Amino acid sequence: MSGVGFLVFLGCAVLSGLASAAWADRRDGPPRRAPGGAEAVRTRARFGGDGLSYPARPVRGDLWFPAGGDGGPPYFVGGARPPVALARGGRVLDAAPSGGAGGGLLRTDWTTVVHEVPDGSGTVRIDVPDGWARILVAELTAAPGAGQVGPEAFRVPWWRLIRVPGIAAAGLGLAAVLGVLGLHTFVLGEEVTAEVTGRHDGVCSVRWEDPWTGGTRTAGVDCYGGERAGDPLRIAARPWPLRGEAADMEDSPFMLTLGLTVTGAVGLAGTASASLGGAARLRRLRRHLRDGGSPEPSALRRAAAVVPWWSAAAGALGLAGAGLLVCAYGAGATVRATVTGTEEFVCHVAWTDPWDGTRRTAGVDCDDEAVEKGQSLEVSAAAWPLRGAAFDREATPWLLGGATAVCLGLAAAGVAGRALFGRGLTTRVRTRRRPAPASPGSVTPPGAPVSSAAPVSPERDPEAAASRPGEVPDPLDREHLTALARLLRSRLDTPARTPPREPDVRAVAWWRSPRLRGMVLTTGVPWFGLLVLVATAALSGWWWISAVRLWGAETATARATVEHRHEDAPLGPWLVPGDAEVAFRTADGRTVTTDVAHEGPGPREGDEVTVEYAVDSPSAARIAGDEGLGQGLVVSGTVAALVLTRGAWCAARATRRLRRLVRAARGSGARAADYLLLPDAGDPRTAPQLVFFEPGGGRRPFALLEADRGPRRAPTAARLPLEGAAELRWASDEPDTVVPWIGGRPLWPDSPLFDLSDPDEERDLREYVEEELTPPGVELPRGKETVR
Repeated sequence: MSGVGFLVFLGCAVLSGLASAAWADRRDGPPRRAPGGAEAVRTRARFGGDGLSYPARPVRGDLWFPAGGDGGPPYFVGGARPPVALARGGRVLDAAPSGGAGGGLLRTDWTTVVHEVPDGSGTVRIDVPDGWARILVAELTAAPGAGQVGPEAFRVPWWRLIRVPGIAAAGLGLAAVLGVLGLHTFVLGEEVTAEVTGRHDGVCSVRWEDPWTGGTRTAGVDCYGGERAGDPLRIAARPWPLRGEAADMEDSPFMLTLGLTVTGAVGLAGTASASLGGAARLRRLRRHLRDGGSPEPSALRRAAAVVPWWSAAAGALGLAGAGLLVCAYGAGATVRATVTGTEEFVCHVAWTDPWDGTRRTAGVDCDDEAVEKGQSLEVSAAAWPLRGAAFDREATPWLLGGATAVCLGLAAAGVAGRALFGRGLTTRVRTRRRPAPASPGSVTPPGAPVSSAAPVSPERDPEAAASRPGEVPDPLDREHLTALARLLRSRLDTPARTPPREPDVRAVAWWRSPRLRGMVLTTGVPWFGLLVLVATAALSGWWWISAVRLWGAETATARATVEHRHEDAPLGPWLVPGDAEVAFRTADGRTVTTDVAHEGPGPREGDEVTVEYAVDSPSAARIAGDEGLGQGLVVSGTVAALVLTRGAWCAARATRRLRRLVRAARGSGARAADYLLLPDAGDPRTAPQLVFFEPGGGRRPFALLEADRGPRRAPTAARLPLEGAAELRWASDEPDTVVPWIGGRPLWPDSPLFDLSDPDEERDLREYVEEELTPPGVELPRGKETVR
């Protein structure tokens, strides 16, 4: 495939990936039809119970919301257990982000909703995609309905049961790209006979007459035989918009068909498995409602519940490979075949069928360079139903046997993982939560779905709640922010380690501070740019050495022979020039072998070219009249200049920030304040927010800043006390840069100090607290407990 054709294919593949990601977002996004409408709606979910009536580990399944709006509860259906009704009218303790499933563009973010059942006897944990969290919270906190939900409330059209997982969507997208490419090349294109004009590294340069315009076209196609210059070759000329491009008719159709088959099979298998599984779960739910309960599932259903769809697909491939091995090498016969012809890695052989005596021909894998026509070769003739096929007895048994073992191993790993851990191996590990303390005197009735992994929640203050009936708390009120901070802090799973003590930078040099050194190395050094610079130097170093030696030196010319052509670099040779090894004799009789840069397709091995070399240093040479060396210098010099410019900018920015922080920590301006730490709602270990109050019980914050997240093993959000006293220090000429001193240690900020007396800043903080930090539908406790 040429550069233009590859770019077109790459662009189509990127569009396919974006379309798959958009489909994944739409699939797990908020529904178009709200629950309680004319049709039932569902979403993916994971449910955790108490280990008695339902497994304590999260189980994958579907969460169904009934139609009709009669107040019926949502139902979770998954695994081999009966459907579970999620009682309405309870209290939502928390709704916290819990990581994601998948990767890259197909990643789906999830939210864990912790719900206390209406009688207060226990809690359940439901994981749903982020777009469904508010809908689920609204349903769980709504008043219970008076009517009974029947199976008619969960009747949906069949097309709404079609489900395309993310991997299946990606497979179908790639299959569509390959299908369009094959249709464009081999159906809309024209098969013509071209003339081979040259060959290099398995690529033949061909020339043919354009079937649409009659002009002469040239391109490069893959070739696998012994084609030489002047030989005819059948190719597929591509139409607009790739007119002038071509594809071989020998291997490309097979590889395209193979890729289309594999990606299409993955997409269809994933879609069929997810859709049929969802339909079966819906059928179980309706039968449960119709019969007033679910019978004990059969052994076959219980066994099927621990087999993920990808494990079933791997098992099917493994069984197919095992069957092929048995048919080819177990029940097959070993025969002596005669080689009738060879291609690249393929030998065409003929043999006498050991069962009916007929003459058979086939192609087997072989080392075509070590086998000659007419030579005898030992092959394995396959038995029924593959009679007429043959397989080599050297590489194929090991490769096919290894692939079969891998597929069967993946199938067994999927079954074992779901049987032992309650979910497939592809489930992303979520943030662990500490178990909720049991309420004094509470008794859990048998069969109640109680989670063993609910987060810690402070106790309520009944007197305070009674004194403020119906009051909507101010989001920026200190009591409200403290309760919210306690809830967010409770999501941290493990205590932080004690970090190295920060020295007093007012008495020692700044580089004695571990955090300041880390900030400099993190923000002042473009590490990726350094890797790019090293790679550029390794690729273009010889070009620059040759250019320096040739510049201003006495040069001479000679005829050189191309000994070897190196593999083209990425984006070469149309952007990055190629390299070739040439040998020539200088005017004084010395034989020199060196590398030269070339542009375009470049010379072939064995060609003769004219080189210009430095008389004093003949290893520095270039092809006369070729712009490859200059092109390489321009491209590599541009990349190096961009990287160095980026490095200088990062160093200047880090130096400026470091100077401001050190001057603020040593500054003369000072103010006492009370602080409150607000961890991030998505990941409590990221950089927290610090809000400052007037000392002595100020009710509303007057300032805000974002603190440094701290070391990975000792994040600020986990090791810093939730609230306490701080001293704010700043330099007199830079009042926006403020460093809080807490417990005799500086806490380095990641942002300037925001003055909340500014209405815009106060509005931004209010929106951040209400929309980002406060879990939807969660009633924050108002306890009087002490803070650690």
